[in-house]
Amino acid sequence: MNMQISDRSLAIRSSTLSTLIAELGTECSKVQALINQLQLPSLTTNQQAEILGELLAATVHLHTHCDADFQSLIAQEMENLPDEE
Repeated sequence: MNMQISDRSLAIRSSTLSTLIAELGTECSKVQALINQLQLPSLTTNQQAEILGELLAATVHLHTHCDADFQSLIAQEMENLPDEE
């Protein structure tokens, strides 16, 4: 049985970052599913256009999602990690 990323808790202290990472995982899964669909043989032109349209929307969302604020939250989380002994 496969567990989805969103079903697992993350080892992240920031609830905002945790939510954003879970959303990122969901969007990445969606992109992978769209790529898999594009590999199907004998897609019609309309099906290809629909999949590519969804892929375009997903990549725009990912680009926006992974902006400087998201990157700063990750860097801050890294800085707050305890030192290894």
